[in-house]
Parts: sequence; C-alpha cells; structure tokens
Amino acid sequence: MFKSLFAKLTLILLLIFILLSILTVSVTYLATHLYQQEVMQKLNDKVASHIVKETELLLDDRVNHRALRELFHSLMILNPSLEIYLLDHEGGIMAFSAPAWKVVRLSVNIEPIKKYLSAQTLIPLRGDDPRDNSRTKIFSVATIPFKNQPNGYMYVIIGGEEYDSIVDRIKNSYILSSSLLVTGMGFLVLFVVGTLLFFSLTKRLKKLSTTVSNFERDPLQIPVFSNYRNQGDEIDNLSAAFQAMAMKIYHQLDDLQMTDNLRRELVANVSHDLRTPLATLQGYLETLLIKNTILTEQDRYKYLQIAIKHCTRLNKLVYELFELARLDACETQAHREVFNLAELIEDIIHKFSLRTQQMNIHIKTKYASTDLFVYADIGLIERVLENLIENALRFVSQDGIITIALENDKQQIKIKVSDNGIGIPASELPLIFDRFYQLDKNRNVENGNSGLGLAIVKRIVELHNSIINVTSIPGQKTTFSFSLPANSD
Repeated sequence: MFKSLFAKLTLILLLIFILLSILTVSVTYLATHLYQQEVMQKLNDKVASHIVKETELLLDDRVNHRALRELFHSLMILNPSLEIYLLDHEGGIMAFSAPAWKVVRLSVNIEPIKKYLSAQTLIPLRGDDPRDNSRTKIFSVATIPFKNQPNGYMYVIIGGEEYDSIVDRIKNSYILSSSLLVTGMGFLVLFVVGTLLFFSLTKRLKKLSTTVSNFERDPLQIPVFSNYRNQGDEIDNLSAAFQAMAMKIYHQLDDLQMTDNLRRELVANVSHDLRTPLATLQGYLETLLIKNTILTEQDRYKYLQIAIKHCTRLNKLVYELFELARLDACETQAHREVFNLAELIEDIIHKFSLRTQQMNIHIKTKYASTDLFVYADIGLIERVLENLIENALRFVSQDGIITIALENDKQQIKIKVSDNGIGIPASELPLIFDRFYQLDKNRNVENGNSGLGLAIVKRIVELHNSIINVTSIPGQKTTFSFSLPANSD
C-alpha cells in the first residue's frame, strides 16, 4: 500500500499535520491560559493591599472575626472568584473565607509569597491552593502588620473554586469549539495543498522512473525529456543528467557495435592475408617433398626463395598486427626525448638507399637547417617515417621522386613526406588510414603490403598529440604531413 513515494510522502505529511495540530492546540491553550492568568494577576495585584487598608482585620493582634465575616460577605457578592486567607509569618492559615471542610491545607509555602512581595520574579506566579494539596494558583498578597509578633499576610487566591467551575463549563462553549474547528479546517486545507504538491513532484519522478525502466529494457531507445527546464530544480537536473548518461551509453553501444564490426572485418582480412601466403608456402614445400628427387637444383632454389618470401611476409604481417594491437591497447607509451630530426631522416634515407638505387627512385630532403631538434619518441617517429617512405615507394614509378621537407615555426616542426606517384582519388582519402585498406582492390599479396602501415602511422602520431594529414592530386602528387613539438634549448 505504501510502496510508492507519493504514498509514503502523503503518510508522512499526514502524521506531521496531526502532530502539528496537537502541538498547535496545546501551545495555544497553554499560551492563552498563561496569558489569562498573567492578566488576572496584574489586574488583581493590589486587591490584598486594599483589603488590608480598608478593613480592620486585627484587634490587639487577634483576628477580627466580625470584620472578616463582613469582608467575606461583600466579596462573595462583588467577586465570588476570590478566596481570602489570613496567614501568619510562617504561612500557617489563621482564617479563611471558605467553608471549613473545603480547606485541606494547614499552611501554604511562604517562598512564592516572598518572591511576589520582592517584585523580583516574573508573573504569572503561582502559590499553594489551600483547597487542594497538589494544586497551585495565581494569587495576590499583602503584609499585615502585627504589634507584638512578626507580620502576617493577606493571601488572596485569584480564580478560586467558583472560577474553576465557570472555566470548566465554557471549555465546551461555541467559541472554543469554533476555534478548534477553524484550526482543524486550516490544517486540512494545508494537507490537501501539500498532497497536491507532492503529487506534482512525484509525478515527474514517476515519469523519470518509467523512462529509466524503459531504457533498461531497450538501451538503444534514447529517452527524450521535453518538459525539463535547463537549470531547474533537482528533478530537472536529474532528468538532464540521466538523458546525458543515456546518450553516452547509446554512443558507447554504437561504438561497441562499430568495434565489433571492425573486429569481424579484421578477422576476415587477417584470415585472407594469412591464408594466401600460408597456402602458397605449403604448396611449394609439399612440391619440394613430393618432387625432391626429380627437381633440379635451380628449381629447388627457386621454390625455397618463394617459400622464404612468403615466410617474410607472414612475419611482417604478424609483427604489424601485434604492434597495432599494442598501440590500440595503450601498452606502448611515447618515451619522449630530445633528438635531431634531420639526422634521423638522413639515417632512414641511408637504410633505403640500396632499394631506391635498384628502383631508380630519388629521395630528397628540403629544410633550411640541420639543427632541428624535437621532443618525441625517436623509435616511434622512425617507424612513422619508414612507413610513409614504404608507402610512397609502392606508388612511385621509376625515376620518381620522394621529398621529405621540414618547416620550423619555433614551437612546432612540420614534417612533410611527398611523392610524385599515381596519387589518391578524393573518394579514397578518408579511408586510407583504415586497417587493411589498400588502393589495390585485388589485394595483391606479392607486393608485401598488409594495409596496416598507415594505420600504425596514424596511431603513433596520435600518441604524440598530433594529427596526420594527407593531400593528393591524382596522377601528380601525394603529401603526408604532421607536426612535432620543437625543442628550443
């Protein structure tokens, strides 16, 4: 019954209003009672003094009973709510205006009387009620001077038994009942308004809960909150945060789907690239085993050369796959150091010198100074330049030119690797950094290209917080460029 938040809040609100109603009525009754007593005590403050002045209560230090009877009779007519007691200096009751059988105390506590006479306490101040051993009441008191003994006191109870009887009768009066009814109606209205407000708030929470449940069942369904306000209350902020989280989860699922598709494509490509050289290698080795006795030395040497070539290709493909996997898994970190970029380029060109001479291809450099120092991982940058030169050699014909240019702007050194080969069509440019992508759609395995070189280049450049760019004019020129931080020290 009370599982929903709205039901729990409503129950809590009801309990709060019940407690507030009880507390309000109690406090109001107590405050009214204290206020009434304070007013009555202040209004009757001088009653005892006037009685002492106007009435001869003592004759030779003895109680004047005749005067007391006349006084009691007059007060009963004028103000029946007052009760008069004549006390000695210790609070003992010497005479009183009530019937003897109604007075149950022989004395009253003298301390409240002393405080009242000293005017050092706040009123209402209550003293002992001679008619009840456990009750106290407001009073008025005055000192009665005795000639031959300590002074006594005129002790007047304000609101005596007659007053209590009248108060008891008016407790159920129309005014009091009306007041309680108005108070109850007021709290009832507040309860209804509070319930409606809670319903309004919990309605939005319930909608959010439903949306979360729907998203849990179908994460590919993006939740849309059309009614939340930017910088609204906590519920609006929660809705906005959940929508942002849902969007993030949706994109992550989309990325996972894309990654899964890439994985499938990777497995297919790897299977293709591994199967062909493995099949060729197996075929030539089986030929050597079957026809070993009838093959000439020249044929055996030729078959072994082909087998070694495919072994080399397999070794290169596996190495590049592991290298790219390490780069993607962030296992490879860029260990940066300061080195001379121009010297590194010269060393790399020297590695390719024999091959370029055989292909009749020229590698040229273009930079104003050889004192060009960068802060990067020398091993990874060497791999980038080697891959870019390898890529250029595949598409440059004989007598072609590969140019490596460096541009220094003091903060960055820009590296450009250009060739005057066949170029890349504009439609192919966004794809060349994809894994296993090759311009040769027939995937000619004889050229030794795995389609991973440019993907490795892109990942290494990203590790250096840079971006690899490519521009190409088909049939004329292709340029790859990226930047590295310069070291000015």
